[in-house]
Amino acid sequence: GLTEWNSQAPAFMQPPDGGKEGNEFDWLAYTLGQYYTLLNAGFQLVPTAGTASGVHPVPAGFSRVYVSLDGPFSYDKWLEGLAAGRSFVTTGPMLFAEVNEQPAGATITADHAKVSANFLSEHPLATIEVVVNGKVVQSLRPQNELTPASVFQSQVAADVSIETSGWVCIRCTEDRPDKRLRFAHTAPWWLDIPGKPLRPSQQEKDYLVQRVQLEIERSTGILPDSALAEYEAALRHFESLPVAD
Repeated sequence: GLTEWNSQAPAFMQPPDGGKEGNEFDWLAYTLGQYYTLLNAGFQLVPTAGTASGVHPVPAGFSRVYVSLDGPFSYDKWLEGLAAGRSFVTTGPMLFAEVNEQPAGATITADHAKVSANFLSEHPLATIEVVVNGKVVQSLRPQNELTPASVFQSQVAADVSIETSGWVCIRCTEDRPDKRLRFAHTAPWWLDIPGKPLRPSQQEKDYLVQRVQLEIERSTGILPDSALAEYEAALRHFESLPVAD
């Protein structure tokens, strides 16, 4: 099990309210809850990946990020693609997707998201989900067709209505015989609806404010004034965020 998370999980992050430990799925839900909260707060963060082998019970090479490139590979082009969010992270399944015929990382002016995605996995997928502004809005059934290459393939399409500006991600989990969690998750597509800005919920704002307040309390008398000033600036920023109705 994964124990003693850095803070108790609030209910909106999906693990049991107040929980500080759980299985791999609970940890993933908690971690994605953190990520989704920051996206909803206006930070256009793109996901990347690292193994943390030796810290977590996983082998080297367990977590990876794949970047879509136009033209030949180069280190600089790969970094540009990663920064632009044309990517997905995975611990197993391969996930190739478009929204409104655009790659991940694109900004699209539209009030709907037309999703198309192709999945390849070593074992059958258990779930395919479309996430909008932190909430699962559609669950799609994997076909899990066995290909001549002995991998399972699922191709899905969905049309999702969007109520406010925000973001769309696609994610999946793989059903493995050893019951270890495998998943893949795209970077966000950004949806812009004029006059309807993305705003965090009151719960999300309160959570961010409380987390920074806790860090200031923990760090006072330990960190130098310059570091505490960064926390204070973050606190003022989060306190000033307008929230959704």
